Amino acid sequence: MPEQKVITLICERAADLDSVCTAQGEVKEIDGLHVVKLPCSGMIQPLMIEAAMKSGAAGVIVTGCQIGDCYYREGNRMIRERLLGQRPPGLKKTVDRRRVLALWLSRPQKDRFLAEAKEFVSFVRKLPVEPAAAAKPAAK
Repeated sequence: MPEQKVITLICERAADLDSVCTAQGEVKEIDGLHVVKLPCSGMIQPLMIEAAMKSGAAGVIVTGCQIGDCYYREGNRMIRERLLGQRPPGLKKTVDRRRVLALWLSRPQKDRFLAEAKEFVSFVRKLPVEPAAAAKPAAK
């Protein structure tokens, strides 16, 4: 069985990962880690994290600029508050919080990203795989 992917939703102004990613967004140094760049981490919605996990991702790494240093003013604070449940919409209670990592990094902190991501990928792959919930009809 192939390794489960871990998805990174990252602000394009956070840690510069261009030199460690393939054209398809795969991180060369960490098998199964896929990067999706967004203009700002404030664009990340909890629903995106939930969708990644429902689609089979082992975990999701949310990466934004350092708190207080958002190019678009407060995008990183907005997603941080959503992840902490301090701002709507938040993550649903059914989301396993152990499978979500948030990092707030500046452009030159590529090495810190790689170290934290490698540790996180290893951690989530050791977690037990939850059986898929049986599909229920939307209405009777």
